[in-house]
Amino acid sequence: MLMKLSYDILKGKGYSGNLVYTHELLKALTSEYPEHQYHLMINWSRKQEAQQEFGAKPCLQYHNILPSNLVLGRQFEKTVRYINKRLLIAATKKYDIYHATNPTHFPNGIKNGIITLHDLIPLRDDSWVGEGTKTFYKKHIHSILKQAKLILCVSSFTEQEALNNFPDIAGKTLVTPLAAGACYKQEPGHRDFLKKYRIHDSNKPYLLYVGEIQPRKNIESILQAFDSLPPGIRASLQLIIIGSARTAINQSRFTAALNGLRNKQDIFHLTNIPTKDLIRFYNGAHLFIFPSFFEGFGLPVIEAMSCGCPVITSSTSSLQEVAADAALTIDPHNCGELRQAILELIENDELRTHYREKGLQRSSTFSWKRTAKETINGYRQISS
Repeated sequence: MLMKLSYDILKGKGYSGNLVYTHELLKALTSEYPEHQYHLMINWSRKQEAQQEFGAKPCLQYHNILPSNLVLGRQFEKTVRYINKRLLIAATKKYDIYHATNPTHFPNGIKNGIITLHDLIPLRDDSWVGEGTKTFYKKHIHSILKQAKLILCVSSFTEQEALNNFPDIAGKTLVTPLAAGACYKQEPGHRDFLKKYRIHDSNKPYLLYVGEIQPRKNIESILQAFDSLPPGIRASLQLIIIGSARTAINQSRFTAALNGLRNKQDIFHLTNIPTKDLIRFYNGAHLFIFPSFFEGFGLPVIEAMSCGCPVITSSTSSLQEVAADAALTIDPHNCGELRQAILELIENDELRTHYREKGLQRSSTFSWKRTAKETINGYRQISS
């Protein structure tokens, strides 16, 4: 049965778990199931970006029907947001399914909507929860989940969290995990590319973190653990942190943590790294460290594993599920445990090889082809 499917492609470029999910899922769906129609709802100014990202395929149609929320300035932002919601509601009536890949893009009142739930972090009271979407989630997420005909969860952990918080959505959830893009793989190469990022000693081993600069990611523990390594080992290593802060407060906190170290030498903070170089960073790293306090999935863990990089990550939230036994897991609240894990992997070549091989095996169990298959089966389930 031919399905007419629509999506909330409000941004064409960027790097976040949500954007990666949307882009990779659509690429897989249009490649594996081209018999269906895929209609992309886009902001006025984003059509060219979207076309560059997804290309020209007979099954793809672009609809740049939505003005930017700031088209009339911040004074009228709320008004434009309301207009956008009304435009989306009208547009969704033309299609069998409207898939909001972010719950905040779900237009209240539609009858054919499904959502992807990445996490319920905004409902938590932890100190590291940002204020950004707290109000929206506390006011609207339960209503959105009840209205959605299907809730795609990026991990079993996220699914269980949703069911624990909202038991009345039972029977509407489906787990469709994320995956690393096909370009994330082992590749032979040298480290000369590091020099263009002013990392001049390309032969010195480095530890790597990739992700947003924010308190939930627990980057301060990485810095403290690295700073407290035995002097001889500390001097033999570099630490590379790749990621941007979305707020001035988070950037200031990160800068203060850096300035509070005994030794800032050989610590590099990089931003806006192109994918081809990000893959090189993963491939060249001695080990990858991701001690986040809480995740809905934890995509960088799978990206690192796919590139053959041994991983240290947290034993909490979805990270234990995603990593399984293919990473060295630690309590993210225990900086001493993180320090010890780094020492174990640095000093034990056999253990590092073990986690490299286990990581490659584990990452191979995730694929966007599989995610697309499970997603299309979910679409069929609610369309039959």
